[in-house]
Amino acid sequence: MKFSNLKGIFVSVFGLMALYAGTVSAHNQAGSFTTGLAAAVDFYQATCFDDGSGAPSYLEAQVKDMTASTAKASILVHKGTSCTTNKCAQFSVDTTDSNTTYSPLVTVKQGAGVYSIFVMHTAAGTDSYDVALHCKTAAGVHTGTSVVSRQQQ
Repeated sequence: MKFSNLKGIFVSVFGLMALYAGTVSAHNQAGSFTTGLAAAVDFYQATCFDDGSGAPSYLEAQVKDMTASTAKASILVHKGTSCTTNKCAQFSVDTTDSNTTYSPLVTVKQGAGVYSIFVMHTAAGTDSYDVALHCKTAAGVHTGTSVVSRQQQ
């Protein structure tokens, strides 16, 4: 009897752990610039939605330059056009190549919906990067986030 009760507890605990593993609290988008053009821009769209964790309030993002080169990776996050109290766009650049840290975090507070994310680099050549992004509620709780690639250069 004791073994079956213990087995039931383990099954419940591991089942909950499996469910939690499916709800990711961070999203990453890896990419690279392969054209060699200094003006290359990769374009993504992130959609913030209520996945049961609460209504989205903002998207936060940052970029990490993964290639040792003279070019530096940067990110621009944008949403909306009528921005009187909250900024519609925020920019950040990773000034150190090939390390473990990201650029300063940028936050655009424009609620639910589609945010545009532009990743650029500052010089000609190839470059790779990793973007970390999160949609969050006003209380800072991670909520629904999906990312779609629109342009790769």
